[in-house]
Amino acid sequence: MKRILKNIAIFTLITLCTINFLDGSILDTPEANLTQAQKEWLLDNRQNAKELYIAELDTTKHKEVHAYNAAFLCYDEHDYALANKYLNTALRANPKYRPALLLKATIEYDRHNLTNSFNYLLDAIKYHPFPEIPFFHFGKYLYERKKYGEAIKYLKKAISINKLYTFPYPILGDIYIQLGENDKAVNILEKGLKYSFDAEIIFQLARAYKLSGQVDDGNKLFSFFIYLYPQHPSINQAKKYLADQNKNYLYTNGFEPIPERGESSRFFPIGENQVYSVYLGIIRVGELNTEIIESLNYNGNDAYKVRFSLDSNPALEFAATLHSDYISIIDQRTKQVYRHFLHLRENNIIAEKVYDYLRDEGKFKCRIVHEDGHIDEMEKFLPKNAIDGTSILFYSRQVVFEQRSELILTTIDENFVITEIIFNNVKEPITVWGNEEMGFLISGENHYKGIVGLTGRFRGWFRDDSTYIPLGSDFEIWVGRISIVMATEEEQRLHKFAR
Repeated sequence: MKRILKNIAIFTLITLCTINFLDGSILDTPEANLTQAQKEWLLDNRQNAKELYIAELDTTKHKEVHAYNAAFLCYDEHDYALANKYLNTALRANPKYRPALLLKATIEYDRHNLTNSFNYLLDAIKYHPFPEIPFFHFGKYLYERKKYGEAIKYLKKAISINKLYTFPYPILGDIYIQLGENDKAVNILEKGLKYSFDAEIIFQLARAYKLSGQVDDGNKLFSFFIYLYPQHPSINQAKKYLADQNKNYLYTNGFEPIPERGESSRFFPIGENQVYSVYLGIIRVGELNTEIIESLNYNGNDAYKVRFSLDSNPALEFAATLHSDYISIIDQRTKQVYRHFLHLRENNIIAEKVYDYLRDEGKFKCRIVHEDGHIDEMEKFLPKNAIDGTSILFYSRQVVFEQRSELILTTIDENFVITEIIFNNVKEPITVWGNEEMGFLISGENHYKGIVGLTGRFRGWFRDDSTYIPLGSDFEIWVGRISIVMATEEEQRLHKFAR
């Protein structure tokens, strides 16, 4: 009877959550195959997610995952006792469960039980699927206790495992500054800046430049920091430094505020659905699908829901497999992103993520469901006008409409990198469905490695009408170039590479 009542409670909870979920959710791609608890987590409905994970503990085949997720959400509420209870459940089910070991270390550190914390961290390093994370935490804890020599060892190990994991760079920079080794600080922070324009990297590099005698470079970076991160807690320090030097200029490194955008910018046609063929040389390696799904109200703002999907040719699975969906909610006027969902299936990368661009708070937040089902999150300060790496295709149509060039900070793998779009008011002929038409040309460069190795220079052609629909493009990749052309009418109808 107790089991029956529990199942009824679970069913009721799922039903109530589903009713809320169906109301214009960003997660409505069926390919994601998410559980209700995962949906609630990704949508930031934390209490619902916690209740579902707890309710399903007795019935799940993956007890360590559900128990860890419940613990994670309890810890998020600062309920350490309940978090510890569920962590113990997870570790009884699997003593080597990596996420649970890391969270256990975090709780023990918060309780000032340093020996226990460090022992759990050592175990987490041995077993964690992303060992750079426990290495970073170990280094950060040592840094906080001014054990700089040991901290350097662990932080450098973290970036040797994954150079794109950028949290260690500013801490390493600050350690070298504290030790008076300013040249080393400059060196490590310049490396970090190559991978992401994070607020803390820019701020610490400005300090390091100043202290190493590179005053002009320091002034520029402090000014750039003020421009990109006006809501950062260190903003007054940067302003004071410039004021003390009687420097009141604004250096933006080529970035500009976006123009005022009004009613004329609402030009996306609802229901637009286009399939594009992706070629490497003469080989059709995949299909790209873009869709303007609907118009909706998002937190009081008029928005579009748009979708970008990539599917590789199944005949080429021996070389690469890609079946990923990206759904964004973007402002109808500015084309700035509010929320972005990533359903990632790229070779061995399997994950679900939601990015929140909280522009009023100046925060970027990412919630993740990993391949085994365990949840995670990360947060950074959000640079001005940043946009995700797939919505930039839709944003490019706005740039063509305005006939302007732009530098855009683009979110790739939770890092902020530069996309350069150049509009020279040039039209070129392009063949679409056997007919030649003149399309607006843009060119530019991705200063990063994106989806399936997209990097370097690119060109794109857009229709010369009120929709500015993309007609085709070509990109540098790490092994040459790929071209993307509007699929034939037959290929549009079949869309045969889709799952």
